[in-house]
Amino acid sequence: MDNSMKRTRDEFEEDDSRGGQYEGSGFNNFEAKRQHIDPAQELTNNICKDIRRLGETGDVENLVADTNYITNPIVAEFEKMDTLRNAILPTIYALITEQPHKISAISNLVLICNAKNFVVAKYVIEYLHSKIQSLLDSKKGSPFNHIKNILKFLSTLTPIIEDYGIIQIYKQFLNFAIDLQKDKETRDGAAQEIYYNVLIAIPYLLSNDKSDEMKSHVNDLVELATTFRIVYQPASVLFPFDARFNNFELPYVPRQMVDLILPALLSLQKQEWNFELFLDFKPFLDPVIESSLANNSISNELIKHKLPQFSLPTLDKESFQLDSIDKLWQDNPRYLFQVYNNTTSYETVPPIESYYGLFFKDIAFDILTNLSFNKNETAIELSILDMFFNQKLFAPPGTSIDQLNEIEKDNELGANDPKLSTWKIEDVAVESILTMIFQLPAPLEVEMYYYSVLISCCRESPESIAPVFGRAIRFLYNHLESLDYELKLRFLDWMSIQLSNFEFSWKWEEWVEDSKKYRDLKFHPKKNFIKNLIAKEIRLSNKKRIKDSFVDVVEDQVVNLDEFYQYLDISMVPDVKEYILEYDSALYGGSEDKLKELFERKQELLSAKSTLTAQDEIFFNFTNSELPFHETGSKVYDFILTHWKSNSDFNDLYKSVLEEVDAPNREKFAINLIFQTYAYIGSRSIYSVVSILSRDINKLKFLSGATIDYVGEEAQFEDLHLTEDQKEERQVWIIDAIFRIWIHQPQVVFLILEYLIEFGIVNPKYLLQKALESNLIIDNVSCMESINRVLANSKLKDLILQLSSGIISNLNKLEHPTDKPVSIEEVTETNAAEVDKQWLFYEYLGLLKSYFRKYVSQDVDYADEIKEIFTQLENVPAREEILNWFN
Repeated sequence: MDNSMKRTRDEFEEDDSRGGQYEGSGFNNFEAKRQHIDPAQELTNNICKDIRRLGETGDVENLVADTNYITNPIVAEFEKMDTLRNAILPTIYALITEQPHKISAISNLVLICNAKNFVVAKYVIEYLHSKIQSLLDSKKGSPFNHIKNILKFLSTLTPIIEDYGIIQIYKQFLNFAIDLQKDKETRDGAAQEIYYNVLIAIPYLLSNDKSDEMKSHVNDLVELATTFRIVYQPASVLFPFDARFNNFELPYVPRQMVDLILPALLSLQKQEWNFELFLDFKPFLDPVIESSLANNSISNELIKHKLPQFSLPTLDKESFQLDSIDKLWQDNPRYLFQVYNNTTSYETVPPIESYYGLFFKDIAFDILTNLSFNKNETAIELSILDMFFNQKLFAPPGTSIDQLNEIEKDNELGANDPKLSTWKIEDVAVESILTMIFQLPAPLEVEMYYYSVLISCCRESPESIAPVFGRAIRFLYNHLESLDYELKLRFLDWMSIQLSNFEFSWKWEEWVEDSKKYRDLKFHPKKNFIKNLIAKEIRLSNKKRIKDSFVDVVEDQVVNLDEFYQYLDISMVPDVKEYILEYDSALYGGSEDKLKELFERKQELLSAKSTLTAQDEIFFNFTNSELPFHETGSKVYDFILTHWKSNSDFNDLYKSVLEEVDAPNREKFAINLIFQTYAYIGSRSIYSVVSILSRDINKLKFLSGATIDYVGEEAQFEDLHLTEDQKEERQVWIIDAIFRIWIHQPQVVFLILEYLIEFGIVNPKYLLQKALESNLIIDNVSCMESINRVLANSKLKDLILQLSSGIISNLNKLEHPTDKPVSIEEVTETNAAEVDKQWLFYEYLGLLKSYFRKYVSQDVDYADEIKEIFTQLENVPAREEILNWFN
């Protein structure tokens, strides 16, 4: 295999470590003088390091030679050195469960050790047997996933296991799964996982034993597997794509993993189990074992070891506390996410209905999940995955799509005999990571972990991985119309982080035509995606840097893509000037001409600046000497700027504002003046505004009408005797005030409001109300993210009921026909408004599904209340669909 396109592990780790070293710092001198390591510990460390690296050369002959060399100190010291023995056994277990692609390489080590000193293999087998039993007894964590990998490993040791004892273990677990599901009408997640895991491990039995007797045993296992009853549980709420009532074709039909594994094995069985998956070590391994046995002073015969069956637990849903991959199986049917075989006429990844497809996905998922404590190692292992299996399975690393096109062309013409593979290990790795990112209802790890692994993969092999990302991005973008609403947000997250880590480089010209086509729409997924992606990039950088990335090179000339300049204005309203002037004029009760003059004067100052900060764009008027009440505004400004004032002082300040300001609504003016001033003084950073708000929580609660928790001898405020309606009014004013001062920076608006909610100053229901009343929750990514964070940190029931009711109300307000599915028309010059309403309808349905999946689909005590709200949807087909979610 040509690995020239990849950096070696040593090169990668060397580059990765340079960030913490400085030339001439004396660091290396310090290392040279460090304390001498005990020779026994140094031997243990070196052996364990060598074991962890087994197989990474990709050369079978050298691997066997290296493995043989490593076994010498192991067999010599294993019984004598407790330190060595107690390090090697956990190292083998960790590699089996965290890096299962190395299973065959590690089994070679045990097989050679067994020929030299059978005690080593005896210890390993007994240790792993005890591990399985302890996993079963512990009833927590991810026992079945780890047992699967130990089972794979023990299967590779069949030449040294007595009386095919491993087969009985397979039958024991398979019968366990069959019995678990047998009398149940609903899907048993643990039963399905055990069944799947046993079947995915079966071909390992043939990795080192291809005898007719072993094949007969394997056939018996497959026959037994056919008696497992798969209970189909419809789960359309978990589908990554939605046809929107047949408005769109799905890119593929979602397939459950449990449905695929037995047919995949039956396909191998039809080939009489003659498949090329594992590396063929036999020509090099057998001579080493024979030589080792010949030189063994204890026994020249191959020693075999017993493998007893296990004590299996009584399993019910409450008896096991499962997490990680086991929890994925337990909670929901598992679907596989597909990207690459939908983008080319030939396969670039093994098809998921094949054993190869399931096999590599299974290993990649385990690496991603069980090695999640080290994202750089995860990236390395995924990128070298192909080195541990038959070299004919994959095209050489870094093979481009153009080269694959040529390979496929020659395959079709018969020029390649046998045909060459078009599978790319990079595609397998990236598709596996994307599957975990787009896992529904929720990813196993925080999304940032998976994004970080993708970035590490790209840095490890940039030339080969970057185009793979590009094809995945194009696939997802091309299917945004049918992509699940929540997954669109995850795609948005991934792409924004991806671009920000690679200098915001993207072929923006590919999206110019879509931007023009959907110019008059607000809620089309592609238009919305482009707008919100750019908004997120601005948050991660600045407008000038993002604007500079909107270029294309045509005939060696740099062309500015000015189509995207419109998205650099990330304000929450289409016309900031009109919004601010109307808002302030209503607040002051006049002064329209002066406010307009001040606004235009500010714009002139801004236009003269080459680089603008978000703080520069704030339009804060209260202290301007050209406007009424500026003396009061200055007094409030100075008061808030002061480090500390008593509650009594604040009480007096508030009363003085009401007395001095002759505005149409004095209380509303006072609320705006005070809250906008807090936001303005803290505008240097979000930390500044949080600091100043947290200093005066009770003062702000006094204004908002929230319950005040007095501390010690703190002076109490005067009771304003606010009615519930007045309190609600003040909450709305506070939110509007923060919107007004930061209207040009949505992210800041929502972060400030979230802190006001956290401090108990604002009730979250009013933020939800604001997000729904103007469709901001659909339109603006900062709003979407904020509402999700608020829900994650709040008492849910009331908010979920409010949110569900609000979404249903907004759907009904769109006034689509009630008796038939809403059709999405192709946009023309005359129907943009109607098409936008059609898209808004489906985006709200997608949002509703997302919240249902997160907060209602599990057994919650208010599911019936949610169901009652859903029945109020007037569109009958949509109502029937969302009521089916409860099934």
